[in-house]
Amino acid sequence: MWDNPRALNRLTRLILAATLLFALWTAGRTALDAWFPFRQITITGAAHAETLEAAHALVPKLRGGFFSMDLASVHDDFGRLPWVRNADVRRLWPGRLVVHLENHRAAASWNDRALLNVYGEVFAGTPWRSLPRFYAPEGMQKEVARRYAEFAGIVAPLDLRVEQLVVSTRQSWRIRLSGGVSVELGREKLHERLRRFTDFYPRAVAAVGPIPRVDMRYPNGFAGEVQPRPGPSQQARQAGQA
Repeated sequence: MWDNPRALNRLTRLILAATLLFALWTAGRTALDAWFPFRQITITGAAHAETLEAAHALVPKLRGGFFSMDLASVHDDFGRLPWVRNADVRRLWPGRLVVHLENHRAAASWNDRALLNVYGEVFAGTPWRSLPRFYAPEGMQKEVARRYAEFAGIVAPLDLRVEQLVVSTRQSWRIRLSGGVSVELGREKLHERLRRFTDFYPRAVAAVGPIPRVDMRYPNGFAGEVQPRPGPSQQARQAGQA
């Protein structure tokens, strides 16, 4: 081909045409950005202060106009912000960009290192004291979140809350309820065993006093650790101290 002047001329014309088209495309894109910029960028749904602050810091870094902005890249950038579960990015004619952020809703702390949302998804965050605490093997997040909702519904009529949920490496479940009572549920029939606990617990406490630990793994019964009630002399001392 290099010895063929006609072929070389054709190649040269093709290169020049491609260069011209690229230059026209670049100029057109620049012109479009200038003629159709985003005049308004609206961020909605960012309920968490840390999310809102990070989102507003990201806005000046966005590049492109109405037709040239890479919305997939913008979606990814907003999706990586703290507390963001999902980002929805849309452009509205003639010059508006709308970003709706769905925040994670924390349900519990996860193994004291992260947070778990209501969908059973782990996300970065610092647990706070009032959150329930979950301890379980990795990969069990969704099942633990589902069981937590189930257990919370069972004990709610007793005005009890699930404050801690522990799953061992052998898949044995234990929960700690408000008031400090610990309930061993074992590896099977968890719903049935917790139901049985709610049936007997109020009557048992009324009869024998506080029961800090209950083992529900027995097929036809349970074992409880009873906290001794103070005797008359101890009650007198407590009354005197009061």
